[in-house]
Amino acid sequence: MSEYLEMSQEEQIALVQEFAIDSLAQYGMSAKKIECVHHGYNTTFKLIAGDDKTYAIRVSTNFRKWPEHVWAESQWLLALAREGSINAPVPILNLQGEPYSNQYFFYQGSNIDLMIYPWLEGEVSEKDPTEEHLFELGRRMAQLHQLSRAWKPSGYANFLDVDRPLMVRRDNLFLFPQPLISEAQYQLLEDLRDRSAALFESLKERLERQLIHADLHFGNILHNKGEMAILDFDDAGIGSALQDLAISIFYLRADREREKHLLAGYESVAPLPEFEAWELELLIANRQLVLLNFLFESTTPDEVAKVPLYLEKTERCLKHYFQTGKFDLLM
Repeated sequence: MSEYLEMSQEEQIALVQEFAIDSLAQYGMSAKKIECVHHGYNTTFKLIAGDDKTYAIRVSTNFRKWPEHVWAESQWLLALAREGSINAPVPILNLQGEPYSNQYFFYQGSNIDLMIYPWLEGEVSEKDPTEEHLFELGRRMAQLHQLSRAWKPSGYANFLDVDRPLMVRRDNLFLFPQPLISEAQYQLLEDLRDRSAALFESLKERLERQLIHADLHFGNILHNKGEMAILDFDDAGIGSALQDLAISIFYLRADREREKHLLAGYESVAPLPEFEAWELELLIANRQLVLLNFLFESTTPDEVAKVPLYLEKTERCLKHYFQTGKFDLLM
């Protein structure tokens, strides 16, 4: 693993690509052409297979999901495909009838997951979504929430509880001290964690707990000929509708006017969950903690390099939040 961590971005991609090509045998597929389109928290390749069809291969290079969580995600995507109102990719089954493959990756010293989906065409509007895109995302989120309330996975499949400060069970911040985090920064992070933990416990008593996407931002949205497709259900888990809204709003906080269109889209389908303004602000601020925790887990050179600057940004944002009660994405 230490050797992999010392590799360049390009060297890592080459090894993960080799792993992905080797894994195609589990699907009875071969590669005619393959290219990396993303190497971050996950690694994604665009594959033109031997049958000339185009696929997306997602390799979980930085994220380990339990089998029951992968099965639950697959069942949910299949349920959405059958229902028909939400456009989302459905994983292809391998030769064993499983929605993913899992095999040993020597350079990380562990087994990692791989999933293959039909390739979806479209454009990402992450940096400059239109008012129509914002409204549509809110509308689609509300539809997802309505559908998920009436749906449960079957068999041993289940989703992780994500209504907690770090969302996941992997504590990369507080379990052991991180040398890069100063004492003053730790005080801010611990204060935010404790306030968030108390709020999550309160919300569990007041709001319905249900399946949420938990990562709905425009980096995970494709637009194609007026249609919207929702990607990356990796973080899906059991939380509250308010948490999903807060996560989406976090990425829009450079301009508070934009979130009004998101909320309007949601209300066009369903009432907003009941909340006080300070609760929403705290949930939005908590996203900064979640992303920092993810960064300290990453093995990807470009993301590891972001940590010092992201820490500084986190400190600025949290100081501003504790002083004003409002969370803003300060540069």
